[in-house]
Amino acid sequence: MSRRVTRFSQFLPLMDRKEIIMNSRSPLSTVFLYRFAGPVLLTAAFLSGCGSGATTGGGAGNTTIEGGNTTIVGGNTTIEGGNTTIEGGNTTIEGGNTAIVGGNTTIVGGNTTIVGGNTTDLGGTTDVGGNTTVVGGDTTVAGGTTSAASGGTTVAGGTKSGGAGTTSTVAGGTKSGGAGTMSTVAGGSTSVAGGTKSGGTTSAGGTTSVGGTTSAGGTTSAGGSTSAAGSTGTSTWGTPVTGGPSGTGTTATVTVNPSTTLGTIGADFAGFSYEKTHVMNGSLTSNNTNMIALYKLLGTPMMRLGANDVEVCTWAGNGTAPAQPNGQPFNTKVTTGGVDQLCGFLAATGSKIIYGVNFRVSTAATSAAEAAYVMGKCPSSIVGIEIGNEPDKFGSWSSQQTQYESFATAILAAPGAQLAGPGCTTGSAASYTAPFADSESAKWGSKLVLLTQHSYVAGAGSSGCSVPNLQITTSKLTDVFTTMQGAATKDKIPLGWRMGENNTCSGHGQQGLSDTLIAGLWAIDYMFEVAKRSGTGINFHNGEVGMDGTVPFYYEAIKEQNGVVVQVQPEYYGMLLFTQAGTGAMVSTTVTTSAQDFTAWAIKANGFTSVVLNNRNATSAVSATVNLGAAVSGASAIYLQGTPAGNLTAAAGSVTLAGAQVTAAGAWARDPPYIQTVSGNNVSVYVPAASAALVRVLQ
Repeated sequence: MSRRVTRFSQFLPLMDRKEIIMNSRSPLSTVFLYRFAGPVLLTAAFLSGCGSGATTGGGAGNTTIEGGNTTIVGGNTTIEGGNTTIEGGNTTIEGGNTAIVGGNTTIVGGNTTIVGGNTTDLGGTTDVGGNTTVVGGDTTVAGGTTSAASGGTTVAGGTKSGGAGTTSTVAGGTKSGGAGTMSTVAGGSTSVAGGTKSGGTTSAGGTTSVGGTTSAGGTTSAGGSTSAAGSTGTSTWGTPVTGGPSGTGTTATVTVNPSTTLGTIGADFAGFSYEKTHVMNGSLTSNNTNMIALYKLLGTPMMRLGANDVEVCTWAGNGTAPAQPNGQPFNTKVTTGGVDQLCGFLAATGSKIIYGVNFRVSTAATSAAEAAYVMGKCPSSIVGIEIGNEPDKFGSWSSQQTQYESFATAILAAPGAQLAGPGCTTGSAASYTAPFADSESAKWGSKLVLLTQHSYVAGAGSSGCSVPNLQITTSKLTDVFTTMQGAATKDKIPLGWRMGENNTCSGHGQQGLSDTLIAGLWAIDYMFEVAKRSGTGINFHNGEVGMDGTVPFYYEAIKEQNGVVVQVQPEYYGMLLFTQAGTGAMVSTTVTTSAQDFTAWAIKANGFTSVVLNNRNATSAVSATVNLGAAVSGASAIYLQGTPAGNLTAAAGSVTLAGAQVTAAGAWARDPPYIQTVSGNNVSVYVPAASAALVRVLQ
């Protein structure tokens, strides 16, 4: 339904906004929303006309509210379909709603019954826990938490009771069966009382909570486990089963040192970088459900927009939104419509962005005008404004400082604006980024909020762009990380430092290498090496052919064509394994082994310890004994592998995590984790050649 929205600022002395929402099908139907400067919300509905689609008010305490509303506040007895946002406290929500949770819509917990017939029920970053019953008939169910069928036994993160009305749970995927079948995606457990159509439900995306947890409001799945605020729930991780890889390999002893913290890993640690032209190809929008689902599967990945194309893109001001989606030639004139779409995408994913503006061919006033519009449109989604891209390619910091500061002065005039930068190339961390941090932190103080840097292993097509250089994290890269850590610490940068653009081989990657399993295994260690030095995250660079020249992108984690997601690449699987390890303190590990290309990492997550064992050797498996330093009560693992076994250059279609691929729509029909042998303080884990194991340890 389309609506015309008119806003009047400062309509009354005590009010900071007034909205009149007019229903285009019934122009006399209006809703007046008066939002006071304080926390009070007064809603008054003026109705003329009725039936589904009437513009009906959202105040609490209504007996019946029919469909077509933008927002409905809790406390209502019955709400019929067609609503965009429904807040908690409602007794019954009937079917026919276009979207429930996920994207730009939310159902807040506390509803007693949600009746089936809803088109989409996507797990979003907002938890839907606390809803008593979700009755079947929903076409798609993904994420969220409700109660499971009672009296069953635990099956892969949910419950199963025999006979008619079976409730089966498959973490992250689908489960086919007779009438009364449901499925659960990564991002929380969803139980459907009464079931859905025969053949099961297709899950589409959903949010992966930190370490597989369910937020406050989660309930106990009968026959499964209890998920409470900040607790460990098997609804996402799955109930461990016997089986999994086995054999004999080179012995290794991994000692986890839980008292030695190296860094902290947050929900936005793993992120994406894009060419600036991406903002104008209709891809980063609130209705790109595939991309949104893939983002949410990783948590809330931070985005960076800029790269080489930032220096060919200029601000055009007012303009329509780009067509959705579109391809070559990509528009280099950035408009308000493009920014509006981007802000919608950020709201839908819960992600934040480092937003780049032109430095080389624009003026300070023009780039400042763009920054001002961005800050006015979605200020809470903006980490900082990055001026230019890899400025070290055009001269020293001292030769560009005056020009940079003229841009910074103009940009910081916008309310709430902050700076991120400078985003230099691999070799310039010490010669450019460090002196930049010294001078600009002294000049701007806390308004220089984040140091950014770029790095690549080598150039595509060069001898350094090779499997051996992806089997290790080269000192060329770790030296950059150490320099960044020193600069951010010395100058007390509020958000520290981040690798704002990086990937395997510069020049868009190398086919047959950057798009294979070794890239995913390499990405895991790259992220941990950054975290080890107190880095706050990374942004793996993405693009599509026609952006930044004519060379195809081979290293992108999410492959797009003409603005449409077409495939999930192996690098994404490395990111997914990393985020499945959870958030929290990264703690020290010590490895004793003769095995080559084997590393181990550990995170003290909320309620468990994650240990990542990464074996980048193509021929030798590893039999690892992991010492946690205290008694272990249980452990289970999932594996990142390719087919055939031992093939480091397995292509996207042959790579799985937890026995399953991730579809272009963000569905991950993962297998349950495999039980690992525990004894005292130790866990025994077999890690095949060319694979990584994520081990969740309970103590």
